[in-house]
Amino acid sequence: MQLVPATGKGRPLITAYGAGGFRFGLETGDKRIEGSVLILADTPSAWGPLTMADLAGAALAEQVAPILALKGEIEFLLFGTGMDMLPPPVGLRDILKGAGIGLEIMPTPAACRTYNHLATEGRHFAVAMLPVT
Repeated sequence: MQLVPATGKGRPLITAYGAGGFRFGLETGDKRIEGSVLILADTPSAWGPLTMADLAGAALAEQVAPILALKGEIEFLLFGTGMDMLPPPVGLRDILKGAGIGLEIMPTPAACRTYNHLATEGRHFAVAMLPVT
């Protein structure tokens, strides 16, 4: 799906998603990331898990460690669950709450639109999104 974002005030904006990845508009040109994406400190990068099952058990702590490192710097994590609205992985809400980080969960298409909107407002948050195929 193509998105037509406004200016991101220096932040990368999602210009398209689907086909298993995300495209970002950057000052240096477009960047495509295959698979899941993690956006920390305004920098999009590939993120390991491809499905909710990949976030189960001990893998969850490892996958959210980069987010927890931003404790005190971000308000919340915007989590895109893929094409459908799914409950968060067991323990995710508690791990983030313990670090003082809120959690907003929605399907990835809605998370992409929400990210672009919040990025233009200058909010301080992290993003983790599973891909849409």
